[in-house]
Amino acid sequence: MAKGFLFLAAAAAWTTAAGAQSLELGDWQVACDNIRVCRAAGYSLEGSDMPASVLLARASGPGMPVVGELQLGVLDARAPRPGSVVLAIGGRSAGTIRLDRNNHAELAPPVVAALLKAFAAGSDVTLSAGKSRWQVSGGGAIEALQKMDEVQGRAGRPSAIVRKGNGSDADVPSRMSAPRLDAQRIPTAAQPGDDALAVRVLASIQSSADCPLLDDGSAQAKGRLWHLDANRLLVTQPCRAAAGSANGYWTANLRPPYDARPMTYSGADYDGSGTITARRLTGARGDCGSIEAWTWNGYRFEQSFAASGGLCRGVKAGGAWQMPSVVADVVPGN
Repeated sequence: MAKGFLFLAAAAAWTTAAGAQSLELGDWQVACDNIRVCRAAGYSLEGSDMPASVLLARASGPGMPVVGELQLGVLDARAPRPGSVVLAIGGRSAGTIRLDRNNHAELAPPVVAALLKAFAAGSDVTLSAGKSRWQVSGGGAIEALQKMDEVQGRAGRPSAIVRKGNGSDADVPSRMSAPRLDAQRIPTAAQPGDDALAVRVLASIQSSADCPLLDDGSAQAKGRLWHLDANRLLVTQPCRAAAGSANGYWTANLRPPYDARPMTYSGADYDGSGTITARRLTGARGDCGSIEAWTWNGYRFEQSFAASGGLCRGVKAGGAWQMPSVVADVVPGN
């Protein structure tokens, strides 16, 4: 009863934005981006001393295979780094997986097939090397893989992972192309009075918990601006004292009222090339996070990338994987 309620609540949180969808289910997360590439990641139980994660991904369209990757924990500097691990399902060996120096592996098709069979049944899988042992949970796997099938129009068809059927795969929605985004360079040459103008615009922005340094004079003095066009500006200043990507970016009018509107409070340094990138580390140990990017097209900033780092399970700094929800084909401007 309780488990069923949790899955119903999670289903209600399934979000859609420009075709992108993401959902957490038990020890799994599934994310499908705006071109219908779907990724499902399963993890060790929360709090595990030996964290690990498996990623299963598939592009839309008939005949597209499921590909997989494995990541053993590296967040702890003392984490074991074996050259290979043995995969066991139901107590039986299902193959050996060779790892690189970062405890990562791209999985061979037979290994992916064995994992799909296990996870489609909701089973856990075990990985071992000597006395070291990792376990990836099957809790939530059925629902996550079924959601991949549904988004890609595979439910009830032979290519479905969970509920195969006799329907035809011929009319599974075709693979989509990423939307093209023509980036435009923003002039970096300063104009007379730009430093004072940056201070005035930043001083007009209401203080916020998202940018606690807005009222800090020394942080405001580090503010910069770029002229997007004859009437609009891009302004930035540090938002947090901690190291890392912590700059706020706003678009504003050239003249009062400036009407500054935030784009991000976690931006990295911007060189004027056309794209602003923001990275955030979250979780108690920085073991999850997100990355977003916005690109200037000559008229406005369009979101050109967005991805989650996955669940906070102690696998890797920033998260075990990039789970995109928005992608674009960014064409550099002149």
